[in-house]
Amino acid sequence: MASIGRETGIVFSGGGARAAYQVGTLRAIAKLLPKGTAQPFPVICGTSAGAINAALLAANADSFRRGVARLVRWWRRIRVTDVYRADLVTLQRHAARLVGILGGGGRGPRRPATLLDNAPLATLIRAGIDLARVRAHIESGQLRALGINATSYGTGHAVTFFEGSPDVAEWARARRRGERTRLGIEHLMASAAIPFVFPAVRIAGDYFMDGSVRQIAPLSPALHLGAKRIVVLAVGQFDGQAASAPTGTTRALRHPSIGQIAGHALSSVFLDNLGADVERLHHVNRLLGLIPADKAAGNSGAAHVDVLVLSPSRDLGALALRFADRMPRGVHYLLRGHGNTEGTGANLLSYLLFDRDFARALLKLGHDDAMVRRAELRAFLRGAPDASPVPFPAPIS
Repeated sequence: MASIGRETGIVFSGGGARAAYQVGTLRAIAKLLPKGTAQPFPVICGTSAGAINAALLAANADSFRRGVARLVRWWRRIRVTDVYRADLVTLQRHAARLVGILGGGGRGPRRPATLLDNAPLATLIRAGIDLARVRAHIESGQLRALGINATSYGTGHAVTFFEGSPDVAEWARARRRGERTRLGIEHLMASAAIPFVFPAVRIAGDYFMDGSVRQIAPLSPALHLGAKRIVVLAVGQFDGQAASAPTGTTRALRHPSIGQIAGHALSSVFLDNLGADVERLHHVNRLLGLIPADKAAGNSGAAHVDVLVLSPSRDLGALALRFADRMPRGVHYLLRGHGNTEGTGANLLSYLLFDRDFARALLKLGHDDAMVRRAELRAFLRGAPDASPVPFPAPIS
Protein backbone atom coordinates (compact mmCIF):
# COMPACT_ATOMS: atom_id res chain seq x y z
CA MET A 1 0.00 0.00 0.00
CA ALA A 2 0.92 3.68 0.03
CA SER A 3 4.01 4.78 1.92
CA ILE A 4 5.79 8.01 2.74
CA GLY A 5 7.96 7.56 -0.34
CA ARG A 6 4.91 7.76 -2.57
CA GLU A 7 4.19 11.30 -1.32
CA THR A 8 0.43 10.81 -1.22
CA GLY A 9 -1.51 13.69 0.29
CA ILE A 10 -5.01 13.96 1.67
CA VAL A 11 -7.13 17.12 1.58
CA PHE A 12 -10.00 17.70 4.01
CA SER A 13 -12.40 20.34 2.71
CA GLY A 14 -14.42 22.63 4.96
CA GLY A 15 -18.06 22.04 5.80
CA GLY A 16 -18.94 22.43 9.47
CA ALA A 17 -20.82 19.45 10.90
CA ARG A 18 -20.69 17.78 7.49
CA ALA A 19 -17.03 16.97 8.20
CA ALA A 20 -18.22 13.82 9.99
CA TYR A 21 -18.72 12.38 6.50
CA GLN A 22 -14.95 12.59 5.92
CA VAL A 23 -14.31 10.44 8.97
CA GLY A 24 -16.68 7.78 7.63
CA THR A 25 -14.59 7.60 4.45
CA LEU A 26 -11.42 7.34 6.54
CA ARG A 27 -12.95 4.42 8.44
CA ALA A 28 -13.44 2.60 5.14
CA ILE A 29 -9.88 3.38 4.04
CA ALA A 30 -8.56 2.02 7.35
CA LYS A 31 -10.38 -1.26 6.67
CA LEU A 32 -8.77 -1.51 3.24
CA LEU A 33 -5.22 -1.01 4.54
CA PRO A 34 -3.17 -3.73 6.27
CA LYS A 35 -3.17 -3.72 10.06
CA GLY A 36 -0.25 -1.81 11.51
CA THR A 37 -0.19 0.80 8.73
CA ALA A 38 1.34 3.95 10.19
CA GLN A 39 0.34 6.88 7.97
CA PRO A 40 -0.58 6.35 4.31
CA PHE A 41 -0.90 10.11 3.84
CA PRO A 42 2.37 11.85 4.78
CA VAL A 43 0.98 15.19 3.57
CA ILE A 44 -2.23 16.27 5.30
CA CYS A 45 -4.13 19.51 4.64
CA GLY A 46 -7.37 20.73 6.16
CA THR A 47 -9.73 23.68 6.07
CA SER A 48 -12.41 24.75 8.55
CA ALA A 49 -13.90 21.70 10.32
CA GLY A 50 -11.75 19.63 7.97
CA ALA A 51 -8.71 21.22 9.61
CA ILE A 52 -9.71 19.64 12.91
CA ASN A 53 -9.98 16.22 11.27
CA ALA A 54 -6.61 16.80 9.61
CA ALA A 55 -4.90 17.83 12.85
CA LEU A 56 -6.18 14.85 14.83
CA LEU A 57 -5.13 12.45 12.08
CA ALA A 58 -1.67 14.05 11.90
CA ALA A 59 -1.29 13.87 15.68
CA ASN A 60 -1.73 10.09 15.37
CA ALA A 61 0.54 9.57 12.36
CA ASP A 62 2.23 6.62 14.06
CA SER A 63 -1.00 4.60 13.82
CA PHE A 64 -3.53 5.36 11.10
CA ARG A 65 -6.17 3.04 12.56
CA ARG A 66 -5.84 4.58 16.01
CA GLY A 67 -6.13 8.06 14.56
CA VAL A 68 -9.25 7.13 12.61
CA ALA A 69 -10.75 5.39 15.67
CA ARG A 70 -10.23 8.54 17.73
CA LEU A 71 -11.86 10.66 15.04
CA VAL A 72 -14.85 8.29 14.89
CA ARG A 73 -15.18 8.41 18.68
CA TRP A 74 -14.88 12.23 18.64
CA TRP A 75 -17.71 12.61 16.12
CA ARG A 76 -19.96 9.91 17.58
CA ARG A 77 -20.06 11.88 20.84
CA ILE A 78 -20.35 15.40 19.42
CA ARG A 79 -23.02 17.80 20.70
CA VAL A 80 -23.96 21.28 19.56
CA THR A 81 -22.94 22.65 22.94
CA ASP A 82 -19.43 21.19 22.47
CA VAL A 83 -18.96 23.58 19.53
CA TYR A 84 -20.92 26.74 20.32
CA ARG A 85 -23.11 28.20 23.03
CA ALA A 86 -26.71 27.48 22.12
CA ASP A 87 -28.70 28.84 25.05
CA LEU A 88 -31.42 31.33 24.16
CA VAL A 89 -29.94 34.20 26.20
CA THR A 90 -26.55 33.98 24.43
CA LEU A 91 -28.19 33.67 21.02
CA GLN A 92 -30.37 36.72 21.62
CA ARG A 93 -27.43 38.76 22.88
CA HIS A 94 -25.26 37.90 19.87
CA ALA A 95 -28.09 38.47 17.40
CA ALA A 96 -28.91 41.86 18.95
CA ARG A 97 -25.24 42.91 18.87
CA LEU A 98 -24.88 41.83 15.24
CA VAL A 99 -28.03 43.67 14.16
CA GLY A 100 -27.03 46.76 16.14
CA ILE A 101 -23.60 46.93 14.54
CA LEU A 102 -24.92 46.33 11.03
CA GLY A 103 -27.48 49.11 11.47
CA GLY A 104 -25.44 51.54 13.50
CA GLY A 105 -22.31 52.09 11.39
CA GLY A 106 -19.14 53.13 13.17
CA ARG A 107 -15.51 52.08 12.88
CA GLY A 108 -16.01 48.55 14.08
CA PRO A 109 -17.05 46.53 17.13
CA ARG A 110 -14.93 46.28 20.24
CA ARG A 111 -16.25 42.75 20.73
CA PRO A 112 -16.86 40.12 18.05
CA ALA A 113 -20.15 40.64 16.20
CA THR A 114 -21.16 37.13 15.17
CA LEU A 115 -24.26 34.99 15.28
CA LEU A 116 -22.69 32.30 17.50
CA ASP A 117 -20.04 32.02 20.21
CA ASN A 118 -17.76 29.03 19.52
CA ALA A 119 -15.61 29.31 22.65
CA PRO A 120 -16.53 25.71 23.64
CA LEU A 121 -14.83 24.47 20.47
CA ALA A 122 -11.44 25.67 21.73
CA THR A 123 -11.94 23.63 24.91
CA LEU A 124 -12.92 20.57 22.87
CA ILE A 125 -9.85 20.87 20.63
CA ARG A 126 -7.52 21.40 23.57
CA ALA A 127 -8.80 18.24 25.25
CA GLY A 128 -8.78 16.07 22.12
CA ILE A 129 -5.75 17.01 20.02
CA ASP A 130 -2.12 17.04 21.14
CA LEU A 131 -0.51 19.23 18.47
CA ALA A 132 2.94 18.68 19.99
CA ARG A 133 2.78 15.14 18.56
CA VAL A 134 2.68 16.57 15.04
CA ARG A 135 6.21 17.94 15.38
CA ALA A 136 7.41 14.61 16.86
CA HIS A 137 5.97 12.65 13.92
CA ILE A 138 7.59 15.01 11.42
CA GLU A 139 10.95 14.61 13.14
CA SER A 140 10.59 10.80 13.12
CA GLY A 141 9.74 10.78 9.40
CA GLN A 142 6.24 9.36 9.86
CA LEU A 143 4.72 12.62 8.62
CA ARG A 144 5.98 15.08 6.02
CA ALA A 145 3.70 18.05 6.65
CA LEU A 146 0.43 19.28 8.13
CA GLY A 147 -1.15 22.37 6.58
CA ILE A 148 -4.02 24.37 8.08
CA ASN A 149 -5.75 26.88 5.81
CA ALA A 150 -7.13 30.25 6.92
CA THR A 151 -7.96 33.59 5.30
CA SER A 152 -6.41 36.91 6.32
CA TYR A 153 -8.81 39.78 7.01
CA GLY A 154 -5.91 42.20 6.63
CA THR A 155 -4.69 41.16 3.18
CA GLY A 156 -7.46 38.93 1.85
CA HIS A 157 -4.82 36.27 1.18
CA ALA A 158 -5.38 32.55 1.58
CA VAL A 159 -2.73 31.50 4.10
CA THR A 160 -1.59 27.95 4.77
CA PHE A 161 0.04 27.68 8.19
CA PHE A 162 2.16 24.54 8.20
CA GLU A 163 4.62 22.40 10.07
CA GLY A 164 6.77 20.25 7.84
CA SER A 165 10.07 18.61 7.08
CA PRO A 166 13.06 20.95 6.75
CA ASP A 167 13.01 20.67 2.95
CA VAL A 168 9.45 22.04 2.73
CA ALA A 169 9.77 25.69 1.74
CA GLU A 170 7.38 28.57 2.27
CA TRP A 171 5.67 29.84 -0.89
CA ALA A 172 4.00 32.95 -2.24
CA ARG A 173 1.59 33.05 -5.15
CA ALA A 174 -1.13 35.45 -6.25
CA ARG A 175 -3.23 36.13 -3.12
CA ARG A 176 -2.07 32.97 -1.39
CA ARG A 177 0.97 31.93 0.58
CA GLY A 178 2.39 29.22 2.82
CA GLU A 179 3.83 30.18 6.20
CA ARG A 180 5.90 27.86 8.38
CA THR A 181 4.94 28.07 12.05
CA ARG A 182 4.37 26.05 15.20
CA LEU A 183 0.73 25.09 14.89
CA GLY A 184 -1.59 25.77 17.80
CA ILE A 185 -5.27 25.80 18.69
CA GLU A 186 -5.53 29.35 17.37
CA HIS A 187 -4.78 28.14 13.84
CA LEU A 188 -7.57 25.55 13.97
CA MET A 189 -10.00 28.10 15.40
CA ALA A 190 -9.04 30.62 12.70
CA SER A 191 -9.54 28.05 9.95
CA ALA A 192 -13.07 27.38 11.23
CA ALA A 193 -14.10 31.02 11.80
CA ILE A 194 -17.00 31.25 9.32
CA PRO A 195 -17.70 34.98 8.74
CA PHE A 196 -20.77 36.33 10.57
CA VAL A 197 -21.24 32.92 12.23
CA PHE A 198 -18.07 32.52 14.34
CA PRO A 199 -15.66 35.25 15.52
CA ALA A 200 -12.39 36.05 13.78
CA VAL A 201 -9.19 34.84 15.45
CA ARG A 202 -6.09 36.95 15.97
CA ILE A 203 -2.74 35.41 15.05
CA ALA A 204 0.28 37.67 15.49
CA GLY A 205 -0.68 41.04 13.98
CA ASP A 206 -3.66 39.99 11.87
CA TYR A 207 -7.16 38.55 12.15
CA PHE A 208 -8.18 35.43 10.26
CA MET A 209 -11.39 33.79 9.11
CA ASP A 210 -12.44 30.47 7.60
CA GLY A 211 -9.85 29.16 5.17
CA SER A 212 -12.42 28.35 2.48
CA VAL A 213 -13.42 31.97 1.88
CA ARG A 214 -10.57 33.05 -0.42
CA GLN A 215 -9.13 29.65 -1.21
CA ILE A 216 -8.95 29.88 -4.99
CA ALA A 217 -6.72 26.80 -5.35
CA PRO A 218 -7.62 24.31 -2.58
CA LEU A 219 -5.30 21.58 -3.88
CA SER A 220 -2.29 23.87 -4.15
CA PRO A 221 -1.17 23.69 -0.47
CA ALA A 222 -0.88 19.90 -0.60
CA LEU A 223 1.25 20.14 -3.75
CA HIS A 224 3.50 22.79 -2.20
CA LEU A 225 3.94 20.57 0.84
CA GLY A 226 5.23 17.77 -1.35
CA ALA A 227 2.24 15.67 -2.40
CA LYS A 228 2.39 14.12 -5.85
CA ARG A 229 -0.93 12.27 -5.55
CA ILE A 230 -4.00 13.48 -3.64
CA VAL A 231 -7.10 12.01 -2.05
CA VAL A 232 -9.78 14.70 -1.65
CA LEU A 233 -12.50 14.30 0.99
CA ALA A 234 -15.37 16.60 0.02
CA VAL A 235 -18.64 17.16 1.87
CA GLY A 236 -21.03 18.14 -0.91
CA GLN A 237 -22.29 17.00 -4.28
CA PHE A 238 -20.47 18.55 -7.21
CA ASP A 239 -23.45 18.00 -9.51
CA GLY A 240 -25.69 20.26 -7.41
CA GLN A 241 -28.89 19.64 -5.50
CA ALA A 242 -32.38 18.67 -6.50
CA ALA A 243 -34.74 21.63 -6.76
CA SER A 244 -37.22 22.03 -3.93
CA ALA A 245 -40.07 21.62 -6.42
CA PRO A 246 -39.95 19.89 -9.84
CA THR A 247 -39.94 22.08 -12.92
CA GLY A 248 -43.41 22.58 -14.34
CA THR A 249 -45.36 22.29 -11.09
CA THR A 250 -48.05 24.81 -10.22
CA ARG A 251 -46.63 25.53 -6.79
CA ALA A 252 -46.22 29.27 -6.22
CA LEU A 253 -42.62 30.38 -6.61
CA ARG A 254 -41.41 32.14 -3.49
CA HIS A 255 -38.46 34.45 -3.03
CA PRO A 256 -35.43 32.64 -1.53
CA SER A 257 -35.44 32.71 2.26
CA ILE A 258 -32.53 33.98 4.33
CA GLY A 259 -31.78 30.33 5.10
CA GLN A 260 -31.55 29.45 1.41
CA ILE A 261 -29.32 32.44 0.70
CA ALA A 262 -27.00 31.70 3.62
CA GLY A 263 -26.93 27.98 2.88
CA HIS A 264 -26.04 28.44 -0.78
CA ALA A 265 -23.42 31.05 0.13
CA LEU A 266 -21.72 28.58 2.46
CA SER A 267 -21.98 25.79 -0.12
CA SER A 268 -20.27 28.08 -2.61
CA VAL A 269 -17.49 28.83 -0.13
CA PHE A 270 -16.92 25.20 0.83
CA LEU A 271 -17.43 23.47 -2.52
CA ASP A 272 -17.20 25.62 -5.65
CA ASN A 273 -13.49 26.47 -5.56
CA LEU A 274 -12.63 22.87 -4.73
CA GLY A 275 -14.68 21.60 -7.65
CA ALA A 276 -13.12 24.11 -10.03
CA ASP A 277 -9.59 23.23 -8.86
CA VAL A 278 -10.14 19.48 -9.26
CA GLU A 279 -11.57 20.04 -12.73
CA ARG A 280 -8.64 22.31 -13.66
CA LEU A 281 -6.14 19.70 -12.49
CA HIS A 282 -7.92 17.02 -14.50
CA HIS A 283 -7.66 19.12 -17.67
CA VAL A 284 -3.95 19.83 -17.02
CA ASN A 285 -3.37 16.09 -16.66
CA ARG A 286 -5.11 15.45 -19.97
CA LEU A 287 -3.03 18.10 -21.73
CA LEU A 288 0.19 16.71 -20.27
CA GLY A 289 -0.86 13.29 -21.57
CA LEU A 290 -0.82 14.67 -25.10
CA ILE A 291 2.82 15.75 -24.84
CA PRO A 292 5.28 13.18 -26.30
CA ALA A 293 7.40 11.46 -23.66
CA ASP A 294 10.68 12.90 -24.98
CA LYS A 295 9.24 16.43 -24.78
CA ALA A 296 7.65 15.96 -21.37
CA ALA A 297 10.94 14.77 -19.83
CA GLY A 298 12.45 18.24 -20.08
CA ASN A 299 9.35 20.07 -18.91
CA SER A 300 9.78 21.02 -15.25
CA GLY A 301 6.95 23.53 -15.14
CA ALA A 302 4.12 21.04 -14.71
CA ALA A 303 3.62 17.46 -13.66
CA HIS A 304 0.81 14.93 -13.74
CA VAL A 305 -0.98 14.73 -10.38
CA ASP A 306 -3.33 11.83 -9.72
CA VAL A 307 -6.37 12.85 -7.69
CA LEU A 308 -9.18 10.76 -6.23
CA VAL A 309 -12.29 12.59 -5.02
CA LEU A 310 -14.62 11.05 -2.42
CA SER A 311 -17.91 12.93 -2.04
CA PRO A 312 -21.42 12.20 -0.75
CA SER A 313 -23.89 10.20 -2.81
CA ARG A 314 -26.76 12.03 -1.08
CA ASP A 315 -27.77 15.62 -0.47
CA LEU A 316 -26.52 16.27 3.07
CA GLY A 317 -28.88 19.20 3.50
CA ALA A 318 -31.85 16.92 2.94
CA LEU A 319 -30.33 14.35 5.30
CA ALA A 320 -29.99 17.02 8.01
CA LEU A 321 -33.75 17.66 7.92
CA ARG A 322 -34.30 14.25 9.51
CA PHE A 323 -32.42 15.47 12.57
CA ALA A 324 -33.62 19.09 12.73
CA ASP A 325 -35.42 18.49 16.04
CA ARG A 326 -32.05 17.58 17.59
CA MET A 327 -31.04 21.23 17.54
CA PRO A 328 -31.25 23.07 20.88
CA ARG A 329 -34.52 24.96 21.13
CA GLY A 330 -33.07 28.43 20.66
CA VAL A 331 -31.06 27.52 17.55
CA HIS A 332 -33.93 25.52 16.09
CA TYR A 333 -36.27 28.46 16.54
CA LEU A 334 -33.76 30.83 14.92
CA LEU A 335 -33.17 28.57 11.92
CA ARG A 336 -36.83 27.69 11.41
CA GLY A 337 -37.78 31.36 11.47
CA HIS A 338 -35.38 32.05 8.58
CA GLY A 339 -36.37 29.14 6.39
CA ASN A 340 -33.53 26.76 7.28
CA THR A 341 -35.68 23.72 7.94
CA GLU A 342 -37.22 23.28 4.50
CA GLY A 343 -35.95 22.70 0.94
CA THR A 344 -32.46 23.88 0.07
CA GLY A 345 -32.55 26.16 3.11
CA ALA A 346 -31.46 23.08 5.06
CA ASN A 347 -27.88 23.59 3.86
CA LEU A 348 -27.17 26.00 6.71
CA LEU A 349 -28.76 23.56 9.15
CA SER A 350 -26.42 20.81 7.94
CA TYR A 351 -23.34 22.97 8.59
CA LEU A 352 -24.38 23.85 12.16
CA LEU A 353 -25.97 20.56 13.28
CA PHE A 354 -23.16 19.19 15.45
CA ASP A 355 -25.34 16.40 16.78
CA ARG A 356 -24.25 12.84 17.47
CA ASP A 357 -27.19 11.25 15.62
CA PHE A 358 -26.62 13.35 12.51
CA ALA A 359 -22.87 12.70 12.78
CA ARG A 360 -23.47 8.95 13.01
CA ALA A 361 -25.63 9.07 9.88
CA LEU A 362 -22.82 10.94 8.10
CA LEU A 363 -20.21 8.46 9.35
CA LYS A 364 -22.23 5.58 7.94
CA LEU A 365 -22.84 7.34 4.62
CA GLY A 366 -19.14 8.19 4.23
CA HIS A 367 -18.13 4.62 5.02
CA ASP A 368 -20.68 3.10 2.67
CA ASP A 369 -19.87 5.49 -0.20
CA ALA A 370 -16.17 4.69 0.08
CA MET A 371 -16.75 0.94 0.27
CA VAL A 372 -18.78 1.07 -2.96
CA ARG A 373 -15.56 2.36 -4.56
CA ARG A 374 -13.22 0.05 -2.64
CA ALA A 375 -11.61 -1.44 -5.77
CA GLU A 376 -10.79 2.05 -7.03
CA LEU A 377 -9.53 3.06 -3.59
CA ARG A 378 -7.31 0.01 -3.21
CA ALA A 379 -5.76 0.62 -6.61
CA PHE A 380 -5.13 4.28 -5.87
CA LEU A 381 -3.52 3.52 -2.51
CA ARG A 382 -1.26 0.95 -4.19
CA GLY A 383 0.00 3.72 -6.46
CA ALA A 384 -2.01 2.97 -9.59
CA PRO A 385 -2.59 6.05 -11.78
CA ASP A 386 -5.99 7.68 -11.75
CA ALA A 387 -7.74 6.32 -14.82
CA SER A 388 -11.07 8.08 -14.30
CA PRO A 389 -12.37 9.76 -17.48
CA VAL A 390 -14.09 12.46 -15.39
CA PRO A 391 -12.77 14.38 -12.37
CA PHE A 392 -15.79 13.61 -10.16
CA PRO A 393 -17.53 10.34 -9.31
CA ALA A 394 -20.97 9.80 -10.78
CA PRO A 395 -23.83 9.91 -8.25
CA ILE A 396 -24.20 6.53 -6.56
CA SER A 397 -27.93 6.80 -6.04
